[in-house]
This record gives sequence, C-alpha cells and structure tokens, in this order.
Amino acid sequence: MKKDIAEKRLEDYNDVFADIFNNLVFHGEKVLEEDRLVPLPTEAFTRQMDGDLRQGNRDIRKADGEHGKYRLICGTENQTGYDNTMPQRVMGYEYAGYEEQIGNIVEENRKNDNPAYSKRIHDDQRLVPIVTAVLYWGSRPWQGPSCLHDMLEFPEDKKEVIKPYVANYPMNLIDLSNVPKETRELMTSDFRLVLDYLACRNNPEKMKAFMADKERIICHPEEFLDTMSEVASDGRYKMIKEQMRARAEIGEKEDVTMWKIEDEIENRGELLKIITLIRKKYQKGKDVVQIADELEEELSVIQTMYDLIGKNPDKDDRYIVEQYQKL
Repeated sequence: MKKDIAEKRLEDYNDVFADIFNNLVFHGEKVLEEDRLVPLPTEAFTRQMDGDLRQGNRDIRKADGEHGKYRLICGTENQTGYDNTMPQRVMGYEYAGYEEQIGNIVEENRKNDNPAYSKRIHDDQRLVPIVTAVLYWGSRPWQGPSCLHDMLEFPEDKKEVIKPYVANYPMNLIDLSNVPKETRELMTSDFRLVLDYLACRNNPEKMKAFMADKERIICHPEEFLDTMSEVASDGRYKMIKEQMRARAEIGEKEDVTMWKIEDEIENRGELLKIITLIRKKYQKGKDVVQIADELEEELSVIQTMYDLIGKNPDKDDRYIVEQYQKL
C-alpha cells in the first residue's frame, strides 16, 4: 500500500503523467498537453448482474481538454504483482468511464429538453476515448494475461472457428523494469530517473554512473525520494527527504540530483559506521576522550554523538544518525 501511494503521488504531477503516456504508451508522440490536463474523480461504478452498483477506484485519471470539453481521458493502474483478472478489470474501469459519459450526456439533454429517448444519446453525439496504462513495477516479467483472450478457455476442437468472433480486449501493459533505453531517453520528467534506476539496479557499473549524474535536476524531490524508497526498499531515501525538507524550512534551497542524493547516502553511511563504533566502545565503559583518540576524530564531534547515545539507550544507530543530522 505504501508503495502504491508513493508511486501515485509522483505520477499525479501533470508533467510526469503526460511523460508516461506520450512516451511509454504513444511511443514518443506528444498526445497529452501538460498544461491542459484536468484531474478527474477516480471512483468507478459498474453495474452488477443483480442490478446493484459496485464501486472501484482507479489510481489516477486525467482528461486532456479545456473549458470542460475533453478530447481524451487517460488513467493509470499500478501493479507490483501480476493479476490474472487485469484485462477484465481494465474493461470494467473503461466501461464505467463510458457509462459515466453517457449518463452526463443524457442528463444534459434532459436539462435542455432534448431527450434522445430509447437511443439514449443523439446520432451526432460522441464519447471521449479512454486509454488506460497498466504500470507494472515487478522485477520479474509479467506472467498474467495481457488481453481478454488470455483469460478464456476456448473449446479446443473449435478454437479457430470461435476465436475470431469473441471480442478481445488487449491492455496497455508497461513493464517498467524493461523499458528500452531509446524510449527512456525520450522522457523529460522525474519518471525517467525512476526507469533508469530500474534498468540498472542489477548492474553495479551502470548503477555507479547513474548515481553520479549531476546534470538532471529533480523537479519533485520529495515524491521522487518517496518512490525511490519504496522501489529500492531503502529507507535512507526517506531520511534524506526529511533532511532536505528541514534545510528548506530554514531557507536553504538546493538543486537535487542523483549525485546529491548519493552524496547524502554516503555521508549517512559514514556517520552510521562511526556511531556504531562509538556505541560499542561506550558499552565497554570507555570515556569520550579515549574514544575520540582511538577513532582519530575531533573530540567535539565524538562528544555530540556520545551524548546522543547516552540519552537514547533504547534507540538504534540509524535513529542516532537522524538526530545528529538534525543538530
């Protein structure tokens, strides 16, 4: 759930949302305009066999348009594991979206005293197309169905006869760990960095180069760091976010890059090593002067860490690091 929330907060920015669709779905075509995107409610209502309405929730839904007139509606669904009903789920969401549009048109016609009666909408009235992107975050290849036909069991002896007459419903599945480099290079938002991380996380040399990037400025650092914390399963990203937020609150503005983040991680790692050593020596009864001498560090620095350990005996070393960096 935390990962899902972190992903959605980053994707919800218009520049990120447009970047995802224009490059991962529409293959580099600028279909969505960032400044024309309008957030839409994420509730989706579908009618069940017994006539009751069932409510579901989409992750993010936005319309491209102006002044209440839309030309395209797009939505994202985030998946960390595969779902054997995903094509049917997407069908349900999109059906609900079209039914919502029809209901709005019917109501508008009624208000204008121009009902279409049994036709429901007039011959010249059209619906806005809906596109759904299923963003798969798993490290292993997607193993679930990618279209409705994958979910169906056709009679083996008549499969080729029947299959052409059964409507298929392919979904737009994006395997985020395997987006080609040429596609990633088209992207301009913070999401590009997330994809670059996923592409090189199992390659130490590529990861080293990725973390050394000083050029690309991260536009939404808090949401990016939250996403990285969940994707990398590394709480240090959130700790860095809190440290950057604290500096911003006292007026220290800074450009955030992967190099800056890596530098923060390395500094935190060094502090953690020192504090771990201090704790071990503290537990052996050594005084602060002796510890500073043995570690060859300034007495004032060791004194501060020594005091924090003494005041927080039940807290772990990461907590001590966090408190030290707040001073």
